[in-house]
Parts: sequence; C-alpha cells; structure tokens
Amino acid sequence: MAEENKSKVDELSDTLYSRTRYQDPLDKRAPVREVESPDVKEVWESPALDEILTRERLIPATSPFIKKFFVFALLFFIATILVAGIIFMGGTNFISSKNVDVSVLGPTTASAGEVLELGVTIANKNNTDLELANFSIQYPSGSRDPADSAKSLTFSKEELGVIGAGDEATRNVRFVLIGSTGEIKEVKFSVEYKIKGSNATFYKDKIYQITIGNAPLTITVESPPSVTSGDTFTTTVELALNSTDILKNVMLRAEYPYGYSVVSAVPEFLTNNNVWALGDFPPGSKKTVTIRGRLVGENQEERTMRFYVGVSESGSLSPDFKSIIASAQHTVAISRPSIGLSVNFNGESAPVYTTSPARPVSTAIKFQNNLPEKLLNPKLEVRFSGTALDKATVFAQNNGFYDSGANRVTWVIGISAGLTELNPGEGGTANVNFSSLPTTTGASTNREIDLQIVFIGTPVGSAKTVSVTESRTVRISSQVSLSSKAFYSIGPFTNTGPIPPKVEATTTYAVIWNVGNVQSALSDAKVTARLGTGVSWVAAHSSLSEDIAYDPGSNTVTWNMGNISQSGREVAFQIRLLPSVSQIGTAPVLVSSIVFTGIEADTGTSVTVASPALTTRLTGDPAFIQGDDVVIKK
Repeated sequence: MAEENKSKVDELSDTLYSRTRYQDPLDKRAPVREVESPDVKEVWESPALDEILTRERLIPATSPFIKKFFVFALLFFIATILVAGIIFMGGTNFISSKNVDVSVLGPTTASAGEVLELGVTIANKNNTDLELANFSIQYPSGSRDPADSAKSLTFSKEELGVIGAGDEATRNVRFVLIGSTGEIKEVKFSVEYKIKGSNATFYKDKIYQITIGNAPLTITVESPPSVTSGDTFTTTVELALNSTDILKNVMLRAEYPYGYSVVSAVPEFLTNNNVWALGDFPPGSKKTVTIRGRLVGENQEERTMRFYVGVSESGSLSPDFKSIIASAQHTVAISRPSIGLSVNFNGESAPVYTTSPARPVSTAIKFQNNLPEKLLNPKLEVRFSGTALDKATVFAQNNGFYDSGANRVTWVIGISAGLTELNPGEGGTANVNFSSLPTTTGASTNREIDLQIVFIGTPVGSAKTVSVTESRTVRISSQVSLSSKAFYSIGPFTNTGPIPPKVEATTTYAVIWNVGNVQSALSDAKVTARLGTGVSWVAAHSSLSEDIAYDPGSNTVTWNMGNISQSGREVAFQIRLLPSVSQIGTAPVLVSSIVFTGIEADTGTSVTVASPALTTRLTGDPAFIQGDDVVIKK
C-alpha cells in the first residue's frame, strides 16, 4: 500500500510495531499556572449571625379540627386494644375452648374390684351452640365392664348432639378398676365439637386421677421358714375375696426361685407348672392352691417364692395376664442335711419311678458327710417292701450284703485301718440292682416296690447317733396281654372259600382279639390294625357291647374299648382275601400293625402293647395243615 494512501490508524500501527520508527516520548514538562483566589469572608463571624440568634422563633399555628381528630383516633385505638385483649385473654370469645368446661364428680380413691361411679358434666359457657358434640372416655388399664367383669374396657364414645349456649350435658360413668394397692389410674374424658358456620373441630380434655385403695382379694402364703436341701415341702396359697361384687376369671401365677422344682399341685396347673385359672370368685369366697416341691441349694442360702393374683385379659386364660390385683412373697432358708443322700433309678432321679414288669432297675445311692466332724461307724441300708419285688434278682455291689429274710441291703462305709469312718466332706456311691416279678397279679397296691434308704453314723465327740432317711417308690406299669389270632374252621363266623387260597377266588377268615389287663384299670383303651393287601372288611361280631369300626379310606380296623378292668375283653370280626397272581407261592398278610394303647387310670402312665401280624398261616386253627397257607394258581 502506498505511503500516502494509509490512514491515520494504519500509520499509528506501523509506528507502534516498527523497530526503527518508534521513539521514546520526550520528557517535556511545563509548570502549572498559579491562580489566585480572592479572600472569602467568614459569614459566621459577621454581625448578621448575632442578629439571627437574637430573633424569637415563631411557632406555626395548628388547626383545632386536626388536633381533635388525632386525639379521637388515639383513644379509639387504645379502646380497640383493650376490647380485643378482654375477648381473647378473658375467655369471652364465642369459640373459645376455655368456655367449655368438663367437670368430674366422684371419689379420688376406689377399691379394686368394686364398681366405681363418676358423674361428668359438660358445660357450654360460649354465646353460641356446640354442634355435633361427641363425648369419649379413654379408660386406664385394668378397667372392666361392671355388668361383666371379664370384659375389658379401653375406649367408649357417645354422641351428645347439640349443646346450646349456656346449657349442660351430664353423663354417669360406671366401671370396675383392677390394680394393686396404691396404684394411680388416669381416666381421660374428651369432648369434640364444632361451631355453626365453621368446619373446624374443637376439643376439650379432662384428666381424672383415681388411686387404688384396698385390693378385693387378699393372698396368704404358708410355707415352712426353712427346709433341708433336697427335701419335699408344701406351700399353701389361700385367696379370699373381700369385695361385695363377683370377680371373674381370677388367675394366680407363681415365680419360683432357682433350684426349686415342682412335684405336684392341687388344683392342676393351667400351664408352665406355675399358672392356675381359679375361675369366678363370688363375694366371701375362698380358694386354696397347694404346691409340693423340692428346693436344692447351699447351706444358709435364702430363696424367695413370689405369687401374683390378677384377672385374665378379655376372658382369655393367658398366663401373661397384666392386671395384677395383689401379690405376696415368701422366703425359705435352706439348711444342708447332715448327711447328703441322692437316689437314681436307671439314671433317673424321681421320687416315684415307673418301670415295666421284670425289667432290671439299676439303683445308685450317693452319700456325703456334710458335718464338720468325722463320722464313726457309718452304715447305709436299703430296706425293701412290697410283694412285687423279685428277691432272686437283688444284687448288691460295693461289698454290700443282701439279707433276704429281712429284705434289706447293708453297706459298711469307709474301712480305714480296721475302723469304719467317714471324714468331713467325704462321700461315695453304693449300687444295687433288682427287678419285679414277671407277672404281678392281685391288687394295685402290690404293683409297687418301696425303698427306704437309711444312713446312720456317730459324730466324733458325740454320743448321739445321726440318722438320715430317704424314701423312694418303684411302680410297676400295667402288663396288658394282647392276643390276636386268625381262624377258618372255627370261630363265630361261617367262613367260605378255598383252602389253600386260590388266585382270584375269595376266602373268608375270622380274626379274634383278646385283651387281658391283670394290673389295674385303664382308660382310653383301644386296639388298631391295618388290613393286608387284597384283604377287605366283611363284618364285625354280632355282639353290640363292643365298639369296633372299619375305615375303608385308611383300610384300618379300630376297636374302641374305653375303660377296661382286670376282667379282660374279646372281639371278633370277619375279613375276606382275594389273592392276586403276584401272591402265588406266598402266605399273604391278613392283618398287620396290631397295637394296643391305653392310659393307667391311677398313674396316668401310657401303656402300649404290640402283636405280631396275622397271615394265612393259621397255626391256631385245629384243621390247619402244612401248605394250607400258600396261595395256589386258579
């Protein structure tokens, strides 16, 4: 581009980026011209200021109307604030819940189990009606319906409708309180309502407290203050009703200490060996619960038994009842016996041991000297009684001697240097085996073998002999005889069909069951059996005195005997066999799984006896010969 055609910007750019044409600016300075200002006269120092200060300030004139209006507005504002405060703070608002009063008239202390009556008044002090008013009650735990004390009360609600301005609504509330003495119960009363022209719902609550006074039931516990460790003792709990109203579904629960075991109780437990359902208590009634148990512990230990009385929840007999009326406790001190004795039968420790006839009973007797002194001439004896004992089976171990004439076994304890002695804390074990007679006929009292275990010794320095005795019983269970036989030529039925049985040809047989009980009465006795393959039911014995039934679905026969005694019972029924080709050359099973079951009426022990299966091999039939049992071809 020609030099003369360049613009000022281009020339400036060339000069700026040129290496040769750029020159440092010259340092040229020029002095600033001084300007003279005229003198300013201080006005505040002039006589005019003095003149202004000496003049009087003039107040502008105010209109009288404006002044009155301002005062009126101020007074009106103050009056409005006061009225609003009175309305909202003083409770005169038409929809204020403070103007709804719930008052309760009744006692503050009530006896548990008795009917409590409260009067409730709902007062409307508003200047408008309460619409759609509802009255509800939230009952405390342990509340019961006075018409039926077994029914729990938790919540109730009632419609009051409209409560006019200045009006009142009254209700009587009746219920029964269950609780322990001194317990505080709270009843919550609530009123729910609406105001005309508003969808809002308002509430008013009232909490009323009631203290439980006297309990309707008194509980008394009687038990020995001290027991010997391992000994059985009795605890008696007596309950008496003091209320004038009936108390329903009364429950008793016991809490046992560590080391306590229950042996028996009257009446029977409801559950867990510690809960009883005692039923209803009419006014003035008393009931007693007797518990027999055993407490094991160390010397001078103390154990506490606790008992709680209450009522079941909603009529259900639950062991976890929550409404406790009364409670009691009893502390038992444990004293260690001078000589410790424990007895096991076949490894089981029980005051009454049940076994089968002729079954060997291995008896282990453990002893220990708990005295601080040495025992001299210690001796252990086991004295047998009862006609069920088979004397020929008595075998004493550990150098024991059985005297069959006196019916006792004797051990001399601790032979040391020619002397018999037992040091403090020392002990040992003596063993003896025996069994009952194979068949113990006669009365039920002859079905028991009683053992009396006696340990005798003389402490050093004392002339008085120490003796400790333990008693045990071995009970012989019932010996039930079950006979099951099949016949063809004899019996109560006329049997038909080929002998030996043929394929696809029907042969009938008679089955006879006989049950003999030679010991004691049995309850819920029955015999059950299953018919074999190809076997079907024909008929039962014509006797109507026996209950025998056949179930085709399960192919089983059941003989319901009910209660049986020593006399024994018999029943017969008829079956038919239709052999198949697959059974050729075999003796088919007619009846299998023949089992008798029953329960001893006096001991509650279950008795079970099984009988072998019956086949076409009729060994009890006088007309039976070898080969009549095998199925042959058609």
